[in-house]
Amino acid sequence: MSLKKSLNNLLEEGKIKEQKTDIDYLNALLHSAKENFLSAKYNFDGEFYETAFKSSYDGLLQISRVVLLFNGYRPHGTEQHKTTFTVAVIILGKDFEDLIRKMDKYRVKRNNAIYHPVDFVSKKEAENILKISKEYWSVVQEYLLKENSQLNFFDLNF
Repeated sequence: MSLKKSLNNLLEEGKIKEQKTDIDYLNALLHSAKENFLSAKYNFDGEFYETAFKSSYDGLLQISRVVLLFNGYRPHGTEQHKTTFTVAVIILGKDFEDLIRKMDKYRVKRNNAIYHPVDFVSKKEAENILKISKEYWSVVQEYLLKENSQLNFFDLNF
């Protein structure tokens, strides 16, 4: 299915809405993502694995939102996190389905950590989401660089 047709289907289902977003807002969102990733690394080093996991997840969500907003869409209705990741893979392409699928598993894990706190985050899970964060940011950064050099990019050095 084509990109346009997939996005039109999601518009018709009410999962996304069209939205114009200025470059300043996108840069602010990227800045916030960077802070979340730095917080994740700091908390991981301090052995606060659940906090590191949640911060990294938030960064992943924010850079995924940048992809959507950059393309003129925002999630709408229920399951906005899931919709954000779904639309990100539609925009970025099928080559990134496996990566987004992993992120969606982290979405479920994060939800459990918040609403069912008996499901603890392990050191390995925190380590894995940090690795995925770096990998995903690299992909998103490359995509955005091709599209618009006015965005404020950052390096993840962990």
